[in-house]
Amino acid sequence: MRQIQFLATEPHYQEHLRPVYDALPVEVRGQFCTHPRELAPGMLTVVSSYANLIQTSDQPIVFFEHGSGFQYNVRHDAYAGAKDRDRVVLFCNTNELVADANRKTHPTIPSVVVGCPKLDTLVNLPKPEGKPVVAFSWHWECRIAPETRTAWPYYMDDLERLKPATWTPLGHSHPRAASMVRSDYQSWGWQYTPSFEQVCREASVYVCDTSSTIYEFAALDRPVILLNAPWYRRNVHHGLRFWDHIPGIQVDYPEQLPGAIEKALTDDQWGPKRRRITELVYPHLGAAAKVAAEAILEVL
Repeated sequence: MRQIQFLATEPHYQEHLRPVYDALPVEVRGQFCTHPRELAPGMLTVVSSYANLIQTSDQPIVFFEHGSGFQYNVRHDAYAGAKDRDRVVLFCNTNELVADANRKTHPTIPSVVVGCPKLDTLVNLPKPEGKPVVAFSWHWECRIAPETRTAWPYYMDDLERLKPATWTPLGHSHPRAASMVRSDYQSWGWQYTPSFEQVCREASVYVCDTSSTIYEFAALDRPVILLNAPWYRRNVHHGLRFWDHIPGIQVDYPEQLPGAIEKALTDDQWGPKRRRITELVYPHLGAAAKVAAEAILEVL
């Protein structure tokens, strides 16, 4: 029987693909590879990033989006709709926004909407009880566009001055930003966790600059706060976070942050809009891995 192998070299790629691997029948599972040298030649291979796509050689590819589908008004191979998709035989898209971009560029390649497998188990987590935890997370300093950059330098001094009495801070970040923020968190006496699952288990509110995790946490039907930086251009629209589908409170200046946290904890008015956006961004919520596995088996 033919088998399927996976390549996921970074933790955030693995979080999206491991549930799909586990949803496949045991007899078709090849190796779940974390380094390209582990790949078998010629075998159908599942990836969730352009970075991993170009690390393959002769393998036919099933290509997943590894986020909610952020797209920027730049020509870059990392985002949906890019032209460089050699050997892709199936696109597994998070939502119709991603699928539409891929179908326009690659009309002859099958393209299905599968949702977000990473969320399948997270959406069933119970809401935390006790003293609220507020998690703070940051994107890495990606310079593809001003809106892909981190807002950390703009807020870090004010974060250090926060003296929360009614809630507990929890530090987090994109994996590529861990070295940028971890030591500061620890010097302030904050716990740092690289695990987004831990954030979802413990946090009542999620504060973040730009990341698909904003939408993933919102899918748990808990408040999110979006931190804007001066270099995020208001006159440039990329969709989703910039600026069409905002699932929570926006903060433009550091001094607004304490009030936004208090409002999110005590007077969450964003629930209806947050749920509408979740329906748009994450179809098949809770069943995405099953839907994706079925699509891959059809290709196999």
